[in-house]
Amino acid sequence: MGNRLRIRNREYWFAGVALCAFVAISVNAVYAQTADYFATPWLGVSTQPGNGVPPPPNALPAPGPTPPTPATAGEDAATISNLYAQSLASAQPAAPPVLITFNAGIDEIATDNVAETESDRVADLSSLISAGATVTSDSSRFRGVLSGTGFYRRNINDTGQDQFSEYGYGNGHATLIPGTLFFDVDGSADDLSREGGGIQNTIVQSGQATHTYTLGGSPYLRNSVGNIGLNVLSYQIGQAWYGNNTSQLDLPASDIGAITAATDQIAREDFRMPGTLVPRLLSDVSLSASENSQVNSPAGTLELSNNELINEYEITRSASLIGGAGYEYLHDQDVPVVDGSGLVWDIGGRLRPNPDSSILLDYGRHYRKSDFAGELAWRLTPLTDIYAAYTNSLSSSQQIQIGNVLDSVLGPGGAVSGITYAQSPVIGVLDDAALDITPDDTGLAPVGIPVATSANYSPLQNGLFRIKTFSTSGRTIVYGDSVVLTLYDSEDVSLTPQVAPSSSSEGANLSWAPALSPRLSGLALVGYSRQSGAIQDSVYNAAIGANYLLSDTLTLVLRYDFIRRDGEPSSDGYLQNAVTVGLHKSFD
Repeated sequence: MGNRLRIRNREYWFAGVALCAFVAISVNAVYAQTADYFATPWLGVSTQPGNGVPPPPNALPAPGPTPPTPATAGEDAATISNLYAQSLASAQPAAPPVLITFNAGIDEIATDNVAETESDRVADLSSLISAGATVTSDSSRFRGVLSGTGFYRRNINDTGQDQFSEYGYGNGHATLIPGTLFFDVDGSADDLSREGGGIQNTIVQSGQATHTYTLGGSPYLRNSVGNIGLNVLSYQIGQAWYGNNTSQLDLPASDIGAITAATDQIAREDFRMPGTLVPRLLSDVSLSASENSQVNSPAGTLELSNNELINEYEITRSASLIGGAGYEYLHDQDVPVVDGSGLVWDIGGRLRPNPDSSILLDYGRHYRKSDFAGELAWRLTPLTDIYAAYTNSLSSSQQIQIGNVLDSVLGPGGAVSGITYAQSPVIGVLDDAALDITPDDTGLAPVGIPVATSANYSPLQNGLFRIKTFSTSGRTIVYGDSVVLTLYDSEDVSLTPQVAPSSSSEGANLSWAPALSPRLSGLALVGYSRQSGAIQDSVYNAAIGANYLLSDTLTLVLRYDFIRRDGEPSSDGYLQNAVTVGLHKSFD
């Protein structure tokens, strides 16, 4: 009977591969979890006007030729994400205030190891039907994008993984009172790995993933105080909650605990004085009170107040010194080891090799620990940029995820984030766009770490940690083709070891999205990640594929994925191959 079952599974596998040659399906983005997940199978599929790729179906043509902006000059449309392209389209002078694009797809995924097991591998063919919409707006009172797609998955063999689910991303900025009162809103829905290290292909591995939802908003009030400075009063609240695979992981050599919902909120008051006290000296009186609360978690509620006078003195136009001093207070009734108060201080500097690049390095004491923090945002050329960050903060898995989403911005590769205020109060204040006396309007595309990558460095579990993270992402356009390299190294030292062990993780992703012709683009990527502590494993992955525009709104996609996990013990590893073919339609 067992032999018959294996033979039958092989028949399903070969039948699935044959069917994939004729049936259309979709593939995910370069970083597996992105806002473009279904609307754009990869970064290589874009509806940006120009460069041989047709505009969105409801975008109005601009009067006369429109030169490319600094964000996209020289880039082929196949190198940028669909959401970013649609945001650019809505910002065209002749575009209507609101653009709406719908998308639908049918997917078939053939895999030789649907349950991701070392032995008794079972082949399967998954059918996936999806539908969604993207709304972009660029008006005098509101700028933003909202994209959401729901899907239903059906397996032939492993029906236990059949599911309804959704993916989405939202980012908006509203002007309630021009020049004075504003409101920002952000949110996402995505799949992440409980084990950390990211998911290599979410539509292949979604049954093993945990669905995450993040939503938050921030009203803030800006007022000029005569010729003295600028006052900004803000409040930010965000929530993260989870579904599927949220209890303690029942895996060999794994101590990863449960993950539950959490709320993070912070109130801030900043009074910025540029050149008021001393010429070429920017001073910022920064006061804050925050609270991070986890539901049904031994980590309880962390209360923190940080109050500091931060100064940046410009020695030359390209170099400045940074110094600060203040006072902090920390309290967690359930984790008394963090309780305390005392002085905080910072000393560092910033270099600006050109007007749109900076290197900031700071050494200081925050969260009762002294360490470095640093950020590099360097635009080597209009088509090449590098972003790197290092922080040492007191945080939770949920707080990191909430902060990354709420502080995210859309770039050519999708949503990216930098260093948040919770990770480094000094860099958070100096980077805060709301505190700019003259808002930056260069039109340059933002740089940072892909949100899907930064949200999933480490295992997702309740607890409180001292988190040291170094991450970097570089992007360049070579002969119109996008090449992206992302590296990270993260260490989580648990302050609640009874429920959440310490862990460390490291990884790398390299992707190449060549534009092979005006209608044909490709994808090649390799990745590696390693986790230790809470779980011991190494994951290697590679993928190759292509997509073809059958018409202005219809895309055919083909992709192959190889995923190998070496676990400890070895019985916890697996090998998986998957073939995905897709047909996706966009319409207004």
